Amino acid sequence: MNALLKQSLRFLLRDWRSGELRVLAVALTIAVASTAAVGFFTDRVRLALERQSGELLGADLVIESPDPIAQSLVEAARQRGLDTARTLSFRSVILAGTATSLAEVKAVGPGYPLRGIVELADTPFGQSRPSRESPSPGSVWLDARLFQSLGATVGGSVEVGASRLTVERVLAYEPDRGGDFFSIAPRLMMNLADVPATELVQPGSRVTYRLLLAGPVEAVSAYRNWVRPRLSSGEELEGVRDARPELRVALDRAQRFLGLAALVSVILAGVGIAIAARRFSARHWDSAAVLRAIGATQGVILTLFTLEMLWLALAAGLVGVLLGYLAQAGLAGILAGLAGGEMPLPSLAPAGPALAVGLVTLLGFALPPLVRLKDVPPLRVLRRDLGPADRRLVGLYLPALAAAGALIFWQAGDTRLALYVFGGALGTLVVLALAAWGLVRILRLLRGRVGVAWRFGLANIARRGAGSVVQVVALGLGIMVLLVLTLVRSDLLASWQDTLPADAPNHFLINIQSDEVPRLRAFLAGRTRDEALLYPMVRGRLVAIDGRPVGPQDYANPRAQRLVE
Repeated sequence: MNALLKQSLRFLLRDWRSGELRVLAVALTIAVASTAAVGFFTDRVRLALERQSGELLGADLVIESPDPIAQSLVEAARQRGLDTARTLSFRSVILAGTATSLAEVKAVGPGYPLRGIVELADTPFGQSRPSRESPSPGSVWLDARLFQSLGATVGGSVEVGASRLTVERVLAYEPDRGGDFFSIAPRLMMNLADVPATELVQPGSRVTYRLLLAGPVEAVSAYRNWVRPRLSSGEELEGVRDARPELRVALDRAQRFLGLAALVSVILAGVGIAIAARRFSARHWDSAAVLRAIGATQGVILTLFTLEMLWLALAAGLVGVLLGYLAQAGLAGILAGLAGGEMPLPSLAPAGPALAVGLVTLLGFALPPLVRLKDVPPLRVLRRDLGPADRRLVGLYLPALAAAGALIFWQAGDTRLALYVFGGALGTLVVLALAAWGLVRILRLLRGRVGVAWRFGLANIARRGAGSVVQVVALGLGIMVLLVLTLVRSDLLASWQDTLPADAPNHFLINIQSDEVPRLRAFLAGRTRDEALLYPMVRGRLVAIDGRPVGPQDYANPRAQRLVE
């Protein structure tokens, strides 16, 4: 075996100097680099979530409820030595003079945040600094975007409901928000004591109450076990492992999409590998014939060339991993907002799957031509017209089909989606093969009716009909994958727009108080083409469907379970 390893390495160095393997190596490097870049980036975000899980909550444990949280739960936490803080959040329209803007209002009590730290600035988008303060009574902190939309200034004032509050600072960062990716509107932070004066929290208002708790691990665990059975309907308990579930779901979906996008590079690389490997195999028929003539068995020949490909896979894979590691830095710079803070460097764990993708791609697409080398007859040493039979050529390309299918199922992460993608690719493969075969037959008929140069060119294509069909199918699959990504990108928005009725409203007014309804109706009368409809907004809970009680256990989908809860 050692002799075969050394001989395969000598084969690799010889073929590399002749330039035959460079296209194959570049294609393999691209496949590994694209997969590694996605893997390193998602691993980096996951590490950030694990390290900042407590900061993403602003505490070690959080109780969230649409109703005020009972004081008894607070007292029980304090008796166990836990620190507590309260927050209240809702969305409302903020006014500064005649300018208005929708804002996510958060009212915080003493001690907020229990984990992490708030960062403030003196000017919008200016240099921030950490702070342990909270908004003082009668004042607010505004997100920099609110300063832009309202034209507000530090020291000025804004109207929040029935209250007029002074703009004290610029809020640059808050630990438990999870990044700007999930922000429907910019943040306004105020003191919890100022909420009653705003008159915005009324029965039925969409308000979220949160009780933040922090302390020793044992005390937090004991309180969690004590409070879980005592939570009422609508109250949820979140720990560091549950921090920002929407962030984790979005990360999983982003990883799946980026993985499928990287699969485009892998499949295109597979196309290049298949073509390059076919040419590589054809140029080594003479070498295989000589080896057979001096006594090498079919197994030895297959082992030699397979080991040569494995050496190449290792070298190109390592280069691809290095390029992928560098590329993830660019992805991290673009999508850093997903993690809500600075992300740690990725681990080396994604390197293994990336190398495995490269190996599967290489063996799946390059193995079929290599297998044919063992069938080269020894008599080719004397008769150059002899070569391996093509009768099993279609069967030999089943590994490429299996490799593509395995990669699709792995990256899709969903059986149904994978079956759709694989079925579409397989159908396209059949159509392309039939079309290519038909074109080759037509060219064979035309070669006698054209000039000399064209005749020789068409004859060359017709003479190698099977190889021509394989190349057309491979290139067609690559183009199909690129077109699918392009069409999906544009079709998503188009399909969403098609679901909107023609008379869908362009603007909405929210946060209208009961005593403002008559004046608003009078204002809108004659100013709108159709009658403006006003609907009361209340918080409801799904308890039954057609008289049958509904619970989280009735659904397998995690998102459906959360919505029912």
